[in-house]
This record gives sequence, C-alpha cells and structure tokens, in this order.
Amino acid sequence: MSMLKKTFFKLIISILPISMCAASSTADIKNEIALFKNKLQDLEMRIATADQTNTDAITDKNIHTAATASIKHEHAKKIKPSQKNNKNLQSTLTSNSFQVTKSQTAGSPLPWQGPDIIALIAGGASAGYSKPSAQYGSFNLLDFNPIFLFSYKDLLFLRSAIDFSLDDQGNTQTSLNYTNLNIFLNDYVTLGVGKFDSALGYFVQNLSPSWINKLPDAPTGFNNGQATPQSEVGIQLHGGFPLFHTAKANYIIYISNGSQALVDTTNIVVNNINTSGFTNNYGNYIVGGRFGFLPIPKLEIGISAAGGKVVLLDMSNTTSILQNGRHYNAMGADISYKWDNLDLRGEIIQQQVSSQPGSIVPQAERWKAWYIQAAYRFSSTKWEPVIRYGKFTSPISSQQQGQLAAGLDYWITPSIAAQAAYEINHGQVGSGNNANLFLIQLVFGF
Repeated sequence: MSMLKKTFFKLIISILPISMCAASSTADIKNEIALFKNKLQDLEMRIATADQTNTDAITDKNIHTAATASIKHEHAKKIKPSQKNNKNLQSTLTSNSFQVTKSQTAGSPLPWQGPDIIALIAGGASAGYSKPSAQYGSFNLLDFNPIFLFSYKDLLFLRSAIDFSLDDQGNTQTSLNYTNLNIFLNDYVTLGVGKFDSALGYFVQNLSPSWINKLPDAPTGFNNGQATPQSEVGIQLHGGFPLFHTAKANYIIYISNGSQALVDTTNIVVNNINTSGFTNNYGNYIVGGRFGFLPIPKLEIGISAAGGKVVLLDMSNTTSILQNGRHYNAMGADISYKWDNLDLRGEIIQQQVSSQPGSIVPQAERWKAWYIQAAYRFSSTKWEPVIRYGKFTSPISSQQQGQLAAGLDYWITPSIAAQAAYEINHGQVGSGNNANLFLIQLVFGF
C-alpha cells in the first residue's frame, strides 16, 4: 500500500475520533456528516490522482454517533464496547462519492450518485464450536450480519440489517433484523418509522450482535420467546439532550404492532410471547419506551416500560386465534459503568400478560430475567476476561435457568476477537437448560 494510502487511513481516523459516550444532540450528527463529506471528497481526489487502478477504500464507523438513541445504537453495533475509547476499525467504504471507482470504468454515473448521499456497509460475522456437557460437540455457531447505512444530507438516515445463518440441517436462514427510516426533526428529536430492535432494556438494542457481546452467548432469558422483547414494527421518537454540567439524557418513545402470545392448550398456559416484530397486529398496539440518564459520561442508568394488547394464538396452529386484545405490559431497568479498563453492567427486565377471568388462560403469566456482568481489559495486552451471572424465570418450569458464565477474549486486532467461554447452567433436571456448555468462536466486526 502506498504511503499516500496510509496517510488516507490516518487522516480519516483523525477526522472522526470514536467517543465513549453519545453526543448531546442531533446537531452533532449533522455536523459530523457534513465534515465527513467534505474531507472524504478531498481525500478521494488525492487517492484517485495517485493511484487510479488500485484504490483502497476505508471508513470510520462513528459518523453517525449521536445522542439519538437509535443512532447511538448503530454506533455500538460497529465497535466492541471495550474498544470505544482508543480503537478505530478499518473497513470498506461505499460512499456517495463514486468518482474514484467510476473513473476506472465506462458509463455515466447513476442518477442518485451525488454529494447529498452517503452509503456505508458495516456489520460483522462469527463462526465457532459448542459442546454441551455429556453430549456431542458441533461446529454450529455461524452468523453473517451485514448492515446497510444511507444518509441523505442531514435530513434522513436509513438503517437496514440482514442476518444469514444455518439451521440444524444446513439450510440457510435469512431474516430482516431491522429496517427503519429516520428523519431529523430538530436538534433533539428524530422520527423513525419501520422495524427496530426493541427499545426496551439495553442488551438487545446495543449488545446483542456477536461481535459486540463479550461472551459467545446471550444472557439467559434474553432471547426471543423469553423475558426480553426483541423487535418492534412501528414508529418512534428518539433523541437526546444535555442537562446540567456534564449530565445528558437520551430517550425512545414508540408505538408498535402488538405481539403474539402462544398458548399451550394441553397444559392451559401461555408458553411464550413472540416479540420478533409483526406486520399483522390483529388490531393490537403497544406503547412504550426507554429513558436513559448519564449523570457523568461513564455512567448510564436506564428505565423501560411498555403496555398494550396482544393476541393469544394456539402454539400448535398459529393461525388459530384463541383470544384477541389480552392486556400486556413490560418493564425493566439497566445500568452500565466504565472505569479505566473495567466494564460493569447489569439489567433486569420482565414482560407479562395480565389475568382475565373467563379466558382460555385466565391466570397472569410472567417472564423475568436479569444479569450482572464484569469485564476487564488488561493494559497493554490483548486479553479481556469476562464473568456474568444471570437468572431466567418462566411459567414453564422446564424453561427456567440460572447461569454462571466465564469467558476470555483475545483481541487479535481492534475488530477481530477469539472468544472462549464456559457456562454452568442450572435448570430442571433432564432439560437442556440443566446442561453446562463450552463455546468458542471467532468474531469479526467490519
């Protein structure tokens, strides 16, 4: 790589340093995007002049860092949290300024190409091995999650993430994790429409991707069908604002389609609530949100709540409606603190359907999960040990689990890590939740 290209890398990284905390208003996003455009066009012209035949493109993953909650979440999904203070990722840029690559090919620029649009591809991938105690092990951890980002001037921001994975038979599974359009209404309010990671709690919307999670597995109770809502299809207002001195706040308020509660008609119990995001709401809606308070830059305290109605479906035939309009609510709290190389966090969340006499399932049902986690990055090394303890309770006794997980991450580069972990699980005897689990995987964020 030529000296000019190396300089190109350094200049981009110096232009947009990665900050540990979100900015205080949407104006920060707009300023960063405008600065990025100007510097990028100037630098690309230098590269095009120096080497028209072998252009290496790069990107900084922080151009959309902001106090708006969803933009802050996108920032978290590109960089491992432990690296936010002093590391930058190098990856592939797909920008609005296509003159560099287009100059090497015949034809006219596409109509939408111009100085007003920036397009980026981010995301990550992971692959690995797991072995439950007293069972066969398998190379069954495999996931590819590209994230497509587009911005138009300082007006609109589009995010879309697709997940590719394999099932037990080796068939490719594809899902749309989220797609949403976000319009900056003013410095403190952004309007979003589409499918989002759930605004409730912290883990799902900030830490769930494999290249961000410090352990190879999610905390017990934080997967779909357990205690934590996963996604919503609807509309959001989100943003951030400064308070007094160094204090800041961020918020998300949303209205979404109602979820689906799946009923075990044999045992007369709600087996789980499917919160993966639905376009058919059977006339039901959920209203909720999260408020985050940062009294100091390294400490965040969040509270979440939601309420509305869901549909009860027969889990053996999900087209059979057993009851519509059943009352639903969720609530949670989370806290995170970073001190030097120490990362501490904890979270508790629950969701439930209320009781209703005369219903096919008259009793209230509740799913609850919590965890605490600590990670420490040894100075001047690539090692980061992690420990986490959590518990999940459910109306179904075989689903309940207590879990102690200990892991060790080795950072090959700021964007590549090898992770190993061992989970000690306590659940109903004879159930899969009672088996200990060893996991190892390689993760890459780009």
